[in-house]
Amino acid sequence: MFVEDNTALMQQMNLDTATNVAHQVRELFDGLNERSRILGTVLLEDKKKASSTDQLIKSFFSKDKDFLALYLVHRDDGSKLSVLKSALSEELDALGDSQGVKTLDSILKLGENYFEPSFLGEPKISSLLLPDQTSGVLFVLPFVQTGPTFSHLLVGVLRQKKILSTLSDSGIITSFLLDSTGKVLAHPDSTRAAIDEDLSSLPIVKQLLEGKVNNGQTRYFDPQTQAWHLGAFRSVGFAGLGVIAEVFESTAFEAANRVRYRASLIALIILCLAFLAGYLYSGSITWPIKKLVHAAHQISNGNFKINLKPKGRDEVAQLSIAFNEMALGLEERDRVKETFNKFHSKEIAEKLLSGEVKLGGERKTATIFFSDVRGFTAMSETMAPEEVVVMLNEYMTIMVSIIRKNKGIVDKYVGDAIMALWGVPLSSPDDTKNAVTACLEMREALAKLNELRISRGQNALRIGMGLNRGEVIAGNIGSEEKMEYTVIGDAVNTASRMESMTKEYGTDFLIPNTIRNEVQNLFVFEQFESAKVKGKTDAIEVFTVHGYKDATGKETLVKTEYSSYSKEKSDKSAH
Repeated sequence: MFVEDNTALMQQMNLDTATNVAHQVRELFDGLNERSRILGTVLLEDKKKASSTDQLIKSFFSKDKDFLALYLVHRDDGSKLSVLKSALSEELDALGDSQGVKTLDSILKLGENYFEPSFLGEPKISSLLLPDQTSGVLFVLPFVQTGPTFSHLLVGVLRQKKILSTLSDSGIITSFLLDSTGKVLAHPDSTRAAIDEDLSSLPIVKQLLEGKVNNGQTRYFDPQTQAWHLGAFRSVGFAGLGVIAEVFESTAFEAANRVRYRASLIALIILCLAFLAGYLYSGSITWPIKKLVHAAHQISNGNFKINLKPKGRDEVAQLSIAFNEMALGLEERDRVKETFNKFHSKEIAEKLLSGEVKLGGERKTATIFFSDVRGFTAMSETMAPEEVVVMLNEYMTIMVSIIRKNKGIVDKYVGDAIMALWGVPLSSPDDTKNAVTACLEMREALAKLNELRISRGQNALRIGMGLNRGEVIAGNIGSEEKMEYTVIGDAVNTASRMESMTKEYGTDFLIPNTIRNEVQNLFVFEQFESAKVKGKTDAIEVFTVHGYKDATGKETLVKTEYSSYSKEKSDKSAH
């Protein structure tokens, strides 16, 4: 509301200023018009230019130092311009043009078309560059009429400061004078008073030039100052002149902005005080709840060491005590789960803790893995028990990490033997591929382990690995007091036979045709002589795996000096 009132007030001040300046400019040019006609009459009638005329001219210019020259211009029937008489001020001498030749030359360069409106009866006023390169004002007055047109004109030259004295520049409102084409005729700012500076594109100047009304107000953007202005215009009523009075919008609203700033500051202070009071009041309720939320996030991230210290005996304090008890229970459960994970795979441990696994089992299709260290019994006889444990821990750490990396789970350890599963309790289309890949990676890992053992003066290890795939019963085997999650079935026995037969074939890895048929496009196989195993009537096609095949069929072999060894008789199979 203050801004609106201030805008209306400022626009009225602009209009009053423009009106006042327009009246002064009109009085100025009315006076110049009257005096110029008197002097023009003297020039027109004085054909001999007597000394009395010279004295009159000298007296005329001595009273107005800014009036520099007056020329009597004639146009004959051939439309040719000629200067009949001239009256020159002594001030022209200071401008370097004592004879008025340079000034007259500047006037004539404007061309005959420039004077045409004045021969038709219209006075004309425009800017003119004076001999000393300062800004001047040129005015043309119709003088002697012959028929419908004028044959004689009066052409006068003024210093620009003659008009500047009528303009206002109070530091807030600036007024300036425009000619009939929208060009700056006089401006308090010397940089804006450049000759022929065209402001006709400004919205306020357009309204002035349209001439529908003799005054008006508007808000507009001035590209010259790169700022918004509040402005008013007023027509002078002489030679198409107009006055613009304007003020920078930022200046006009300075007081309003100060009021707005102070009001905003006071409102902000009140808001801050209210917020502080509300914050302190609500803190006793929200802070304990925030601690509970933070504690809940800590528990969700696995940190169960929570010890909230409740204050008071309200419901929030009781909730904090219950939260501490819950954290202790979860910490205990997590400790049990962590211990379970060391004896079972993560998947089986989660099933056991959730109560999903009960005594009994379910039918599954799985890939079963067995491995065994060759000559372990004889090796153990020459080693201390502690050395045997260290050797097994080092060996099994490497092999189990490979099994888990390839998404298998370790079912059990039997001395130096490892039993692992793929497809139990969770199955995947890539179970068989992952199992074969794990065996090849274990072959490479054993070679690296043996290099380390030999560098320490220890014997190299050799292993046998066997895979089989088929239906099994997966579940808890045992009693209600003690259970073991495992798999049983003929497929498990065949996998164990595959591992045992590696001795008889002199290789570290054997698979049956059930495995080979499922991944035959992914690996490089070698078929051995079929074998019969104990408990099986039909012979089994036996294969070993030498490496990988890529999508183009290119083979990558994975062989080490430990992937084959001397054949020996196996008690679980017969050719």
